[in-house]
Amino acid sequence: MSQRSSRSERRRCPHGTQAHPSPARAPHAPPPPPSLILAALLGSSLLLGCALGGSASFPAASELPDERRRPDGVAIDPASTPPRPVDQADARDSVVTLRTPLGVGLALDVVAEFFKRVIAEDSEALSELLTRDALAIQTGSGGQGQPPSAGTWWEQRFRRLEYGKLAGEPIYRESEVQIFRAEDVLAAPHHPAIQPETLDDQDIVIRVPIMTARIAADRLLGDEIVVWLRRDGPRFRIYRLLEDFQLQ
Repeated sequence: MSQRSSRSERRRCPHGTQAHPSPARAPHAPPPPPSLILAALLGSSLLLGCALGGSASFPAASELPDERRRPDGVAIDPASTPPRPVDQADARDSVVTLRTPLGVGLALDVVAEFFKRVIAEDSEALSELLTRDALAIQTGSGGQGQPPSAGTWWEQRFRRLEYGKLAGEPIYRESEVQIFRAEDVLAAPHHPAIQPETLDDQDIVIRVPIMTARIAADRLLGDEIVVWLRRDGPRFRIYRLLEDFQLQ
């Protein structure tokens, strides 16, 4: 009896309830990472798209058109014509094109070349240094009569005198040359024949004292020659020649 009662007591809980063995708890599995879920969704979407659309096809190189591909057109404003170059402009002008001034060295080169061609008595080469309206003004004539064109004047002198005699003689010294810009001439005109109203902004006037004006008894040049140069594009040309010289 005692053994049965003890067994029955073991079957009861302290509170009088019947004890039941607790079932073993299974461990919880960790949730899958978000990257794995995203990869699964993308894979299923691709599989579904391929199943609906069929296999993708791309054209072969031989099936491509032979025409050269061109980029898409871009609308641009038409290029405007730049204004005409000028020597000077007003500050109120919105858009201007200024002409770069020529250096004095170019003017001195023309003067040196002028005397070389005079000594060579080459009237054709000399005319290349002159403007179309170049004049030879005789300063000793008192301004009487119409001055001849510079080219015609020197052709007459070549026929009458022998300028080849000046070869090897010093004609002038560059250190003694006087150079005047337009503003200098306007402030103090060197000669009445140089009219200020006819001066251009980039004109240069060069006074050349002559060292060798005579060979023996022959007078070939005046005591000085004033060379008035005018710009012609990228160079200077002789616009006026002022000299106190008379053909005998």
